[in-house]
Amino acid sequence: MLSIRNLKKKLSNFEINLENLDIKDNDYFVILGLSGSGKTTILEMIAGYKKPDSGKILLDGEDITNKPLHERKIVLCNGKYLFPHLSVRKNIEYGIKNLKKSERDVKVNKISNLLNISHLLDKNPKKISSGEQQRVALGMALIMEPKIILLDEPLSSLDRLIHEKLLYDLKEIHTSSSVTFIHVTHDFLEAVVLSKNMAIVKNGIIEQSGTLKNIIKNPKNIFVAQFLGVKNILPIGKLKENNTSNTLKTIKNEIENLSENSLIGIFSKDVKILPKNVLVPFNTHNGKIKNIFEEPFNSKITIEFNGVDIISEVSNTKIIKNPFKKGDSINFYIESYSIIGGNF
Repeated sequence: MLSIRNLKKKLSNFEINLENLDIKDNDYFVILGLSGSGKTTILEMIAGYKKPDSGKILLDGEDITNKPLHERKIVLCNGKYLFPHLSVRKNIEYGIKNLKKSERDVKVNKISNLLNISHLLDKNPKKISSGEQQRVALGMALIMEPKIILLDEPLSSLDRLIHEKLLYDLKEIHTSSSVTFIHVTHDFLEAVVLSKNMAIVKNGIIEQSGTLKNIIKNPKNIFVAQFLGVKNILPIGKLKENNTSNTLKTIKNEIENLSENSLIGIFSKDVKILPKNVLVPFNTHNGKIKNIFEEPFNSKITIEFNGVDIISEVSNTKIIKNPFKKGDSINFYIESYSIIGGNF
């Protein structure tokens, strides 16, 4: 287990301050945060490339804070830093070049089969795709038989199709190994697909950590809720003031006991817009379209209802079949038991 205790590092704009973090063996742990929030520096301190100003990093109870890089059993993986003058095979076996050739060959073949890159072994890394380069970098890390592999935004520079494929491949590779992966990203989708546990970081401080399910159920604050993709953050006081809490029938029971100072969150996907000329059930509400923001696959629809703006996310295929425009009157409902938070 990797344990971080009161780790501090002063940066130009803020100070990294990690009070208490434990990452279990064989975990796929995602550190999620905006660009410039200190995520990479955290990895560099864990790997040993940068020294903390204070605090400790423990691996299986041993203090490794001041240990040299090569003694940590931790590898920082980055596909941008392959050796361009060496073949893929030579890159992968670089960390074990002191072994006999027969031993190297066995290890390289095992790793290349796991990563599905056996056909690339004799190629130059400059001649393969960016996704394949990330696989080679992962092979270089795995062949060292580390306890922990650190991944710094490994999918950020990939096009959409390669990104999606490597995303799920990473999950499968981790499942097939006994190594702990610590993955830094700003992409919430990556955290959803890959993480067993995660930490959401803002300006060097962990805002919240735990399983994705628990964080979504009870976000600690507005920053966490918004980072999780919650588009509707509504004040209970305002809902009760204009009687909206009573008219939103499907969620009335969930919020009636919350204090007026509380906020609730509702994912935009849980706000359902009904097609025109459809039979309106009892728990449906009528609002006015205030704005439409089109995205490649879905559109965000802002609905004005009782003085409160509520955002719904609708697939563009549905909009094509049932078009509507700004200013239209529409019927909508909120999924029962879709409320998150209440204490942030």
